[in-house]
Amino acid sequence: MPAAGAIPWRVAPPLVSTAATMLAAGVLSSLLPLRFSAMGLSPGVVGLIATAEALGFLVGCLYAHRIIAPVGLERAYAAFAGMKAVAILCLYFAEGIPALALLRFTIGLNAAGLAIIVESWLNALVPNEQRGRVLTIYVLVYGLFYGAGQLVGQNLNVRGPEFLFIAGIATILALVPMVGIDVRAPVLPQRVNLEILKALRTSPASVLACLLNGLILTGFFTVGPLFGVRIGFDQQHIVLLMACVSLGGLFLQWPIGYISDKIDRLHALIGLGLGILAVAAALVTVDRQTPFVLLAALFAIFGGLAESLYAVGVAHANDRAVMADYVALSSTLLFIWALGAAIGPTTGTYAIQLIAPRAFFAYVIALTLAFTVFAVWRLYRRKLDRVVEVREEFLTYPQTSPEIYAWLPYHRDASGEPAAGDARAADSTAQLAAGGEAVPPTTGAT
Repeated sequence: MPAAGAIPWRVAPPLVSTAATMLAAGVLSSLLPLRFSAMGLSPGVVGLIATAEALGFLVGCLYAHRIIAPVGLERAYAAFAGMKAVAILCLYFAEGIPALALLRFTIGLNAAGLAIIVESWLNALVPNEQRGRVLTIYVLVYGLFYGAGQLVGQNLNVRGPEFLFIAGIATILALVPMVGIDVRAPVLPQRVNLEILKALRTSPASVLACLLNGLILTGFFTVGPLFGVRIGFDQQHIVLLMACVSLGGLFLQWPIGYISDKIDRLHALIGLGLGILAVAAALVTVDRQTPFVLLAALFAIFGGLAESLYAVGVAHANDRAVMADYVALSSTLLFIWALGAAIGPTTGTYAIQLIAPRAFFAYVIALTLAFTVFAVWRLYRRKLDRVVEVREEFLTYPQTSPEIYAWLPYHRDASGEPAAGDARAADSTAQLAAGGEAVPPTTGAT
């Protein structure tokens, strides 16, 4: 019998599977833009192909449940992993732009399905009081193996099949823990409704923070390798730089989240905006003579600040919502992020193609400045209103699928019921159950 409070061993198979899929995703993230560039495709076309994957992910988040429901989680997982591996391997044979875009759309769609199933499984396998710890482990596995996958590609030939084989094999191996080991399958996940207007009323600053994260950070994962090529770096240095972005995004979120727990989260969002502006302004000036260590540090800080926009934005929105709205609100913010992720790669790559390699960072400065000015304006407006927020503990959520928000442990005890200290949330939940509408916890939105 496991010790009281110990994390059950049954969470290991989904985590091992996540490690394998993230290793594959990391290998592809840095090397696919370089491969497409070596094939003679322009940066703008590379961005369009990356957008196809983001759109596939978005479609998968919205409609993967229709595939999962008739066959169950185990068979659906096998189908998603198999199709994703086939699409990865077929990239070696595809040459035309429509074929490449279709394959990357397929990769994104199946990646969303895999994330939904793994997160449904983990959510069902742990009691509420252990979800925070398991979520932390999940985020670490997610980020560490993604960064490790990027580092694997340092010496691989982008024109050859090796890195595609590695990514395909890792995706296939992800099947073993999930379908080859006796793991109790949870109930099927339920689709969550999207409520964009309600999210805007609750916290427009959070909506814009999640959109900005998708626009600049997801775009940078496509633009970054092309930027490195344009200023004269070799493949090894480019892969290391992109790994710095991923690992900086992973490890800087915890100290930033800790600080955001201690101060007004709108102040934290403004601080993130100012930090991104400073780093982007420094990156505008870099060239081949810039010391690599300095450039790596700038890339890591950029990744950490930009990645934290999403996590702090979600936390700030949850501060201003009632418990009954948490899952729908956070899922809506993920959808907003995905929209930005679908736009960012195309916009960023066309900026460096039509203007200059450093134009992407000018694009980042323009968007971040607009966001920061808006957040300052909202802060000023909020001072005119009486606003009451219920502070929630910061938790880092990866941008995977809406199912991750079923993990929310806020204001629940071990039985899953609202804690005694959150009477307002319990009242709102009861009101919703009776057919009424939840009353927002604040008198104004930020």
